[in-house]
Amino acid sequence: MEISNPHDKFFKETFSVRENVIDFLRGTFPEEIIKMLDLSTLTVDNNSYIDNELKECFSDMVYNCYFKDTDIKIAILFEHKSYVVPYPHIQLLRYLLKIWETNIKQGEPFKAVIPVVLYHGQEKWKHRRFPEYFAGIDETLYRFIPEFEYLLTDLSSYSNEEIKERVFRRASIQIAMLLMRNIFDESELDKKLKDFIEIGRQYYEEGEGLRFLESVIRYLYNAPEIEEKRVIDIIKEITEEGGKLSMTIAAKLIEKGRLEGKLEGKLEGKLEGKLEGRLEGKIEGLKEAIGIGLELKYGVEGLKILEKIGTITSLEKLDAIKEAVKISKSIHEVEKLL
Repeated sequence: MEISNPHDKFFKETFSVRENVIDFLRGTFPEEIIKMLDLSTLTVDNNSYIDNELKECFSDMVYNCYFKDTDIKIAILFEHKSYVVPYPHIQLLRYLLKIWETNIKQGEPFKAVIPVVLYHGQEKWKHRRFPEYFAGIDETLYRFIPEFEYLLTDLSSYSNEEIKERVFRRASIQIAMLLMRNIFDESELDKKLKDFIEIGRQYYEEGEGLRFLESVIRYLYNAPEIEEKRVIDIIKEITEEGGKLSMTIAAKLIEKGRLEGKLEGKLEGKLEGKLEGRLEGKIEGLKEAIGIGLELKYGVEGLKILEKIGTITSLEKLDAIKEAVKISKSIHEVEKLL
Protein backbone atom coordinates (compact mmCIF):
# COMPACT_ATOMS: atom_id res chain seq x y z
CA MET A 1 0.00 0.00 0.00
CA GLU A 2 1.44 3.35 -1.02
CA ILE A 3 1.92 5.76 1.85
CA SER A 4 1.24 9.34 0.77
CA ASN A 5 1.10 10.92 4.24
CA PRO A 6 4.66 12.03 5.18
CA HIS A 7 4.05 11.19 8.87
CA ASP A 8 2.97 7.66 7.92
CA LYS A 9 5.95 7.19 5.66
CA PHE A 10 8.44 8.31 8.30
CA PHE A 11 6.76 6.09 10.91
CA LYS A 12 6.91 3.04 8.61
CA GLU A 13 10.54 3.62 7.68
CA THR A 14 11.56 4.09 11.32
CA PHE A 15 9.61 1.16 12.74
CA SER A 16 10.55 -1.28 10.00
CA VAL A 17 14.02 -1.42 11.60
CA ARG A 18 13.93 -4.17 14.24
CA GLU A 19 16.50 -2.52 16.53
CA ASN A 20 14.44 0.68 16.58
CA VAL A 21 11.37 -1.27 17.65
CA ILE A 22 13.28 -3.02 20.43
CA ASP A 23 14.52 0.33 21.75
CA PHE A 24 11.00 1.76 21.55
CA LEU A 25 9.53 -1.18 23.48
CA ARG A 26 12.22 -1.04 26.16
CA GLY A 27 11.64 2.68 26.62
CA THR A 28 7.84 2.66 26.76
CA PHE A 29 6.54 -0.75 27.89
CA PRO A 30 5.68 -1.45 31.55
CA GLU A 31 8.46 -3.34 33.32
CA GLU A 32 6.24 -6.32 34.12
CA ILE A 33 5.62 -6.85 30.40
CA ILE A 34 9.09 -6.10 29.02
CA LYS A 35 10.80 -8.55 31.38
CA MET A 36 8.62 -11.40 30.07
CA LEU A 37 9.16 -10.61 26.38
CA ASP A 38 11.93 -12.51 24.61
CA LEU A 39 13.01 -9.65 22.34
CA SER A 40 15.52 -11.92 20.58
CA THR A 41 12.47 -13.57 18.92
CA LEU A 42 11.02 -10.28 17.63
CA THR A 43 10.18 -10.61 13.91
CA VAL A 44 8.12 -8.39 11.64
CA ASP A 45 4.67 -9.50 10.50
CA ASN A 46 4.50 -8.23 6.93
CA ASN A 47 0.70 -8.11 7.01
CA SER A 48 -1.27 -4.97 7.74
CA TYR A 49 -4.59 -5.31 9.53
CA ILE A 50 -5.80 -1.80 8.70
CA ASP A 51 -9.07 -1.78 6.74
CA ASN A 52 -10.58 1.14 4.84
CA GLU A 53 -12.25 2.57 7.93
CA LEU A 54 -9.24 2.17 10.19
CA LYS A 55 -6.82 3.80 7.74
CA GLU A 56 -8.61 7.10 8.30
CA CYS A 57 -7.01 7.15 11.75
CA PHE A 58 -4.14 4.69 11.94
CA SER A 59 -1.15 3.16 10.21
CA ASP A 60 0.36 0.01 11.68
CA MET A 61 3.53 -2.02 12.09
CA VAL A 62 3.07 -5.50 13.54
CA TYR A 63 5.66 -7.75 15.14
CA ASN A 64 5.60 -11.32 16.43
CA CYS A 65 7.37 -12.02 19.69
CA TYR A 66 7.49 -14.66 22.43
CA PHE A 67 6.00 -13.75 25.80
CA LYS A 68 7.37 -16.46 28.08
CA ASP A 69 6.57 -19.51 25.90
CA THR A 70 3.65 -18.01 24.00
CA ASP A 71 3.82 -16.45 20.54
CA ILE A 72 2.03 -13.09 20.62
CA LYS A 73 1.69 -10.04 18.39
CA ILE A 74 2.70 -6.48 19.18
CA ALA A 75 0.78 -4.03 17.01
CA ILE A 76 2.11 -0.47 16.94
CA LEU A 77 -0.63 1.79 15.62
CA PHE A 78 0.44 5.28 14.62
CA GLU A 79 -2.28 7.93 14.94
CA HIS A 80 -1.35 9.80 11.78
CA LYS A 81 -3.92 12.59 11.71
CA SER A 82 -2.45 13.96 14.91
CA TYR A 83 -5.66 14.54 16.78
CA VAL A 84 -7.21 12.63 19.66
CA VAL A 85 -9.48 9.79 18.52
CA PRO A 86 -12.69 10.17 20.57
CA TYR A 87 -13.39 6.44 21.01
CA PRO A 88 -10.13 4.56 20.37
CA HIS A 89 -11.49 1.28 21.78
CA ILE A 90 -13.93 1.03 18.87
CA GLN A 91 -11.16 1.29 16.26
CA LEU A 92 -8.86 -0.98 18.25
CA LEU A 93 -11.55 -3.64 18.72
CA ARG A 94 -12.13 -3.68 14.97
CA TYR A 95 -8.39 -4.02 14.49
CA LEU A 96 -8.07 -6.92 16.94
CA LEU A 97 -10.96 -8.71 15.24
CA LYS A 98 -9.13 -8.45 11.91
CA ILE A 99 -6.13 -10.24 13.42
CA TRP A 100 -8.25 -12.97 15.04
CA GLU A 101 -10.25 -13.47 11.84
CA THR A 102 -6.92 -14.00 10.07
CA ASN A 103 -6.00 -16.59 12.72
CA ILE A 104 -9.23 -18.45 11.94
CA LYS A 105 -8.73 -18.32 8.15
CA GLN A 106 -5.19 -19.66 8.48
CA GLY A 107 -6.21 -22.40 10.89
CA GLU A 108 -4.08 -20.97 13.70
CA PRO A 109 -4.88 -20.69 17.40
CA PHE A 110 -5.83 -17.19 18.53
CA LYS A 111 -2.84 -15.02 19.35
CA ALA A 112 -2.84 -12.45 22.12
CA VAL A 113 -2.20 -8.95 20.83
CA ILE A 114 -0.67 -5.98 22.66
CA PRO A 115 -2.06 -2.86 20.92
CA VAL A 116 0.22 0.17 21.19
CA VAL A 117 -0.98 3.62 20.16
CA LEU A 118 1.73 6.10 19.16
CA TYR A 119 0.34 9.64 19.22
CA HIS A 120 2.20 12.83 18.31
CA GLY A 121 -0.52 15.48 18.30
CA GLN A 122 -0.51 18.58 20.47
CA GLU A 123 -3.77 17.96 22.34
CA LYS A 124 -3.47 15.73 25.41
CA TRP A 125 -4.74 12.17 24.88
CA LYS A 126 -7.12 11.06 27.66
CA HIS A 127 -6.55 7.38 28.34
CA ARG A 128 -9.81 5.81 29.61
CA ARG A 129 -11.15 2.29 30.17
CA PHE A 130 -13.86 1.25 27.71
CA PRO A 131 -16.65 0.78 30.32
CA GLU A 132 -16.17 4.41 31.38
CA TYR A 133 -17.82 5.51 28.11
CA PHE A 134 -21.09 3.90 29.25
CA ALA A 135 -22.25 6.65 31.59
CA GLY A 136 -24.83 5.95 34.23
CA ILE A 137 -25.05 2.15 33.93
CA ASP A 138 -24.91 -0.21 36.88
CA GLU A 139 -21.61 -2.00 37.35
CA THR A 140 -23.39 -5.35 37.13
CA LEU A 141 -23.69 -4.66 33.39
CA TYR A 142 -19.93 -4.29 32.92
CA ARG A 143 -19.59 -8.01 32.19
CA PHE A 144 -21.51 -7.48 28.94
CA ILE A 145 -19.08 -4.82 27.75
CA PRO A 146 -15.80 -5.83 26.03
CA GLU A 147 -12.93 -5.01 28.35
CA PHE A 148 -9.38 -4.69 27.05
CA GLU A 149 -6.51 -2.28 27.39
CA TYR A 150 -4.01 -0.66 25.07
CA LEU A 151 -0.64 0.90 25.74
CA LEU A 152 -0.31 4.59 24.90
CA THR A 153 2.82 6.48 23.93
CA ASP A 154 1.77 10.14 23.89
CA LEU A 155 4.88 12.04 22.83
CA SER A 156 3.51 15.28 24.25
CA SER A 157 3.82 13.74 27.73
CA TYR A 158 7.62 13.61 27.39
CA SER A 159 10.00 16.56 27.33
CA ASN A 160 12.68 16.75 24.64
CA GLU A 161 15.28 16.05 27.32
CA GLU A 162 13.47 12.92 28.52
CA ILE A 163 13.27 11.52 24.99
CA LYS A 164 16.95 12.18 24.40
CA GLU A 165 18.44 11.27 27.76
CA ARG A 166 16.12 8.87 29.57
CA VAL A 167 13.50 7.08 27.46
CA PHE A 168 15.38 5.89 24.37
CA ARG A 169 18.95 4.78 23.67
CA ARG A 170 19.35 4.53 19.89
CA ALA A 171 20.13 7.75 18.02
CA SER A 172 17.62 6.94 15.27
CA ILE A 173 14.64 6.43 17.59
CA GLN A 174 15.60 9.49 19.66
CA ILE A 175 15.71 11.68 16.55
CA ALA A 176 12.50 10.20 15.12
CA MET A 177 10.54 10.73 18.33
CA LEU A 178 11.90 14.26 18.78
CA LEU A 179 10.93 15.23 15.23
CA MET A 180 7.46 13.71 15.56
CA ARG A 181 6.95 15.40 18.93
CA ASN A 182 7.91 18.87 17.62
CA ILE A 183 6.83 18.73 13.99
CA PHE A 184 3.76 20.93 14.58
CA ASP A 185 5.60 23.53 16.70
CA GLU A 186 7.37 25.69 14.11
CA SER A 187 9.24 27.83 16.63
CA GLU A 188 10.50 24.95 18.77
CA LEU A 189 11.49 22.79 15.82
CA ASP A 190 13.37 25.66 14.17
CA LYS A 191 15.19 26.38 17.43
CA LYS A 192 16.11 22.77 18.24
CA LEU A 193 16.47 21.17 14.80
CA LYS A 194 20.27 21.31 14.76
CA ASP A 195 20.44 19.75 18.25
CA PHE A 196 18.12 16.94 17.13
CA ILE A 197 20.09 16.17 13.96
CA GLU A 198 23.39 16.42 15.84
CA ILE A 199 22.44 13.35 17.94
CA GLY A 200 23.19 11.08 14.99
CA ARG A 201 26.53 12.60 13.90
CA GLN A 202 28.45 9.33 14.32
CA TYR A 203 25.47 7.17 13.28
CA TYR A 204 25.37 8.86 9.85
CA GLU A 205 28.82 7.40 9.10
CA GLU A 206 27.18 3.96 8.82
CA GLY A 207 25.12 2.77 5.87
CA GLU A 208 22.04 2.30 8.06
CA GLY A 209 22.51 5.76 9.55
CA LEU A 210 22.72 7.41 6.16
CA ARG A 211 19.54 5.63 5.06
CA PHE A 212 17.82 6.88 8.20
CA LEU A 213 19.06 10.41 7.51
CA GLU A 214 17.49 10.22 4.06
CA SER A 215 14.14 9.44 5.73
CA VAL A 216 14.65 12.41 8.05
CA ILE A 217 15.42 14.75 5.16
CA ARG A 218 12.35 13.70 3.20
CA TYR A 219 10.19 14.05 6.31
CA LEU A 220 11.47 17.57 6.99
CA TYR A 221 11.04 18.63 3.37
CA ASN A 222 7.37 17.68 3.69
CA ALA A 223 6.91 19.62 6.92
CA PRO A 224 4.85 22.68 5.96
CA GLU A 225 6.79 25.30 7.95
CA ILE A 226 10.41 24.15 7.61
CA GLU A 227 12.49 25.88 4.95
CA GLU A 228 14.43 23.43 2.79
CA LYS A 229 17.52 25.63 2.69
CA ARG A 230 17.70 25.62 6.48
CA VAL A 231 17.56 21.82 6.52
CA ILE A 232 20.38 21.68 3.98
CA ASP A 233 22.56 24.16 5.88
CA ILE A 234 22.15 22.31 9.19
CA ILE A 235 22.91 18.89 7.73
CA LYS A 236 25.92 20.24 5.83
CA GLU A 237 27.44 21.39 9.14
CA ILE A 238 27.04 17.94 10.70
CA THR A 239 27.89 15.52 7.90
CA GLU A 240 29.40 16.06 4.46
CA GLU A 241 27.71 12.98 2.99
CA GLY A 242 24.39 14.03 4.51
CA GLY A 243 24.79 17.51 3.02
CA LYS A 244 25.24 16.00 -0.45
CA LEU A 245 22.27 13.75 0.13
CA SER A 246 20.03 16.63 1.20
CA MET A 247 21.01 18.61 -1.92
CA THR A 248 20.33 15.63 -4.17
CA ILE A 249 16.90 14.97 -2.67
CA ALA A 250 15.96 18.64 -2.90
CA ALA A 251 17.06 18.74 -6.55
CA LYS A 252 14.87 15.73 -7.32
CA LEU A 253 11.92 17.38 -5.64
CA ILE A 254 12.48 20.52 -7.69
CA GLU A 255 12.48 18.45 -10.87
CA LYS A 256 9.07 17.12 -9.91
CA GLY A 257 7.86 20.63 -9.17
CA ARG A 258 7.07 19.75 -5.56
CA LEU A 259 9.54 22.02 -3.82
CA GLU A 260 8.76 25.18 -5.78
CA GLY A 261 5.05 24.38 -5.69
CA LYS A 262 5.30 24.25 -1.92
CA LEU A 263 6.99 27.66 -1.80
CA GLU A 264 4.39 29.22 -4.05
CA GLY A 265 1.60 27.49 -2.15
CA LYS A 266 2.86 28.99 1.11
CA LEU A 267 2.95 32.44 -0.46
CA GLU A 268 -0.49 32.18 -2.03
CA GLY A 269 -1.89 30.90 1.27
CA LYS A 270 -0.63 34.01 3.02
CA LEU A 271 -2.04 36.27 0.32
CA GLU A 272 -5.39 34.49 -0.09
CA GLY A 273 -8.16 37.00 -0.17
CA LYS A 274 -5.79 39.93 -0.63
CA LEU A 275 -6.08 41.34 -4.13
CA GLU A 276 -3.60 44.12 -3.54
CA GLY A 277 -0.02 42.95 -3.93
CA ARG A 278 -1.01 39.51 -5.30
CA LEU A 279 1.00 39.83 -8.52
CA GLU A 280 4.02 41.22 -6.69
CA GLY A 281 3.80 38.36 -4.22
CA LYS A 282 3.78 35.75 -7.02
CA ILE A 283 6.80 37.37 -8.61
CA GLU A 284 8.75 37.28 -5.35
CA GLY A 285 7.70 33.68 -4.79
CA LEU A 286 8.98 32.70 -8.24
CA LYS A 287 12.28 34.45 -7.60
CA GLU A 288 12.66 32.58 -4.32
CA ALA A 289 11.96 29.25 -6.02
CA ILE A 290 14.41 30.05 -8.83
CA GLY A 291 17.08 31.03 -6.30
CA ILE A 292 16.77 27.73 -4.43
CA GLY A 293 16.81 25.79 -7.71
CA LEU A 294 19.92 27.57 -8.96
CA GLU A 295 21.80 27.04 -5.71
CA LEU A 296 20.91 23.36 -5.53
CA LYS A 297 21.80 22.62 -9.16
CA TYR A 298 24.75 24.95 -9.77
CA GLY A 299 25.98 26.10 -6.36
CA VAL A 300 28.00 29.33 -6.35
CA GLU A 301 27.75 29.65 -10.14
CA GLY A 302 23.98 29.67 -9.89
CA LEU A 303 23.97 32.37 -7.25
CA LYS A 304 26.01 34.69 -9.48
CA ILE A 305 23.04 35.37 -11.76
CA LEU A 306 20.53 36.04 -8.97
CA GLU A 307 21.16 39.77 -9.12
CA LYS A 308 19.99 39.91 -12.75
CA ILE A 309 16.95 37.79 -11.95
CA GLY A 310 16.09 40.20 -9.13
CA THR A 311 15.52 42.99 -11.66
CA ILE A 312 12.95 41.04 -13.70
CA THR A 313 9.32 42.07 -13.16
CA SER A 314 7.63 39.95 -15.83
CA LEU A 315 5.71 36.98 -14.45
CA GLU A 316 5.87 35.19 -17.81
CA LYS A 317 9.65 35.59 -18.07
CA LEU A 318 10.19 34.33 -14.52
CA ASP A 319 7.98 31.32 -15.30
CA ALA A 320 10.18 30.56 -18.31
CA ILE A 321 13.37 30.88 -16.23
CA LYS A 322 11.91 28.60 -13.58
CA GLU A 323 11.19 25.90 -16.18
CA ALA A 324 14.66 26.37 -17.67
CA VAL A 325 16.29 25.76 -14.27
CA LYS A 326 14.44 22.45 -13.97
CA ILE A 327 15.43 21.07 -17.37
CA SER A 328 18.77 22.84 -17.98
CA LYS A 329 22.03 20.91 -18.14
CA SER A 330 24.28 23.94 -17.65
CA ILE A 331 24.04 27.41 -16.14
CA HIS A 332 24.59 28.92 -19.61
CA GLU A 333 21.20 27.63 -20.77
CA VAL A 334 19.55 29.68 -18.03
CA GLU A 335 21.70 32.76 -18.71
CA LYS A 336 20.46 32.91 -22.32
CA LEU A 337 17.01 33.89 -21.01
CA LEU A 338 18.26 36.88 -19.01
